[in-house]
Amino acid sequence: MDGFALFTMEAGPDQLHITARIDRDGGAPLAANACAAIASVLDARGMRVLGERAFGTLDCYKVYAAAREKHPHFATGPFSYMEGAPPRGSGLAGIQIHAVRAARGDGFRVLADATGPRGRVWERDDATYVHLAGIHGFVRGGREEQAAATFEEMERLLGSGAARMRDLVRTWIWLDGISEGYDRLNGARTARFRSAGLIPVSGKEPPAYLPASTCVGARTPDGGFCTADGLAVTGDVRVVPLAGGLQPPAWGYGSAFSRGICLEERDSRQIFVSGTAAIDGEGRSLHPGDARAQVEETFEAVRSLIAAEGATLRDIRSATIYLKKGADLEVYDTVARRRGLGDLPAVVVVADICRDELLFEMDVLAVVGGKGGWR
Repeated sequence: MDGFALFTMEAGPDQLHITARIDRDGGAPLAANACAAIASVLDARGMRVLGERAFGTLDCYKVYAAAREKHPHFATGPFSYMEGAPPRGSGLAGIQIHAVRAARGDGFRVLADATGPRGRVWERDDATYVHLAGIHGFVRGGREEQAAATFEEMERLLGSGAARMRDLVRTWIWLDGISEGYDRLNGARTARFRSAGLIPVSGKEPPAYLPASTCVGARTPDGGFCTADGLAVTGDVRVVPLAGGLQPPAWGYGSAFSRGICLEERDSRQIFVSGTAAIDGEGRSLHPGDARAQVEETFEAVRSLIAAEGATLRDIRSATIYLKKGADLEVYDTVARRRGLGDLPAVVVVADICRDELLFEMDVLAVVGGKGGWR
């Protein structure tokens, strides 16, 4: 595609992940072309949008909103737009779509309340998916109060979609000022997960289950401290936290998320890997100031984690690459190509990461079973 790369990745017979990667200035023409290309894929496959996320500079938000509204696939549903500049220039950096095929007899609806569309619900014969988009809690008070209100809103909306907090498979969280606010987020998240029964009240036992999660520093067009997306799945599925790998459980240093989650379905296993950076087995940052070594370390951590489920890095269907410095794009691309991952279906954005010394972070979705290859 002219000006962007489009990746179309199957995740079983009825799910599709579409990624548009834009590395240079991505203004109105690129936004329009990317949305049109995605809509063409959805039309050809007979798919509907379950989740939609776009990254770009904040001054490109209205440009993207206008481009997507020209296509019926997008227009009626919610989407998330996060600050994340392309590594070179400004404008739109990329789009991620989780699409599904709603067969005859399946239910598919937009989840809305008095404020407008908040998510989408896909009900098939054996499972229900609830995807929430751009959830935030605008309340008076400090950062922890705003983060708490975001999780309260998420819990309320999940309930209206016939799900609970313990059905969460994946969360994505963006903070305006992550260096100062990450501890506040952790406190609010832990309290909400404890009240929902995910964390033992005593605090002496480790949690048996926590969703996968990414948390990076980014502003949103609506303002506020904390914004989140969430994916919950109920029904005839098996959800298992990933154990092992090269990194310790995040709970060990006070962060309430799993390193990854494996969602086992009738025809495939989806492996959601949380935001991963270069840390050691004790949770300490590795290779401060060395972007190349951090990228290598992070790829190895992801490889080790998904290997336990029989997946390789070539099984990745969607990824987000977070660079603290846009100048490190070439470093990332070089490492990826050397590992045979030059065509990784990823959006690459410039965003802040939770520790000052960390320069690189990535999250991925890998799929084992079913059809799907890189093309």
